[in-house]
Amino acid sequence: MLSLVLPQAYKDYREPPWSENKYDISKDFWAVLAARLAFVIVFQNLVMFMSDFVDWVIPDIPKDISQQIHKEKVLMVELFMREEQDKQQLLDTWMEKERQKDEAPCNHHNPTACPDSLGSPASSHAYHGGVL
Repeated sequence: MLSLVLPQAYKDYREPPWSENKYDISKDFWAVLAARLAFVIVFQNLVMFMSDFVDWVIPDIPKDISQQIHKEKVLMVELFMREEQDKQQLLDTWMEKERQKDEAPCNHHNPTACPDSLGSPASSHAYHGGVL
């Protein structure tokens, strides 16, 4: 009986049994591993950029709704500006009335109406608690 022993070959990237470094990982293993890693990184970045592109192309808010939101913002700003103008006009009229009140001519029939009425002739007619 004749038996011939042939080396078995397994699907792996290792050095053959007749090499100096038997069954060590070969350079082909590292090349295939680098190619797999490069493919994963490129594929991941491609998917990320494609999803960003789709997000950019398809808006989150429809255009008509975003236009309506913009119109509402403009109307709110106009409303607030109108209210502030009304407040300012009210304040201006109040300040003008106060200014006119301070500049009103002195009424000598009422001595308390003028702050400088101490030396005026109207103050000499005041009742001093004695004989007139």
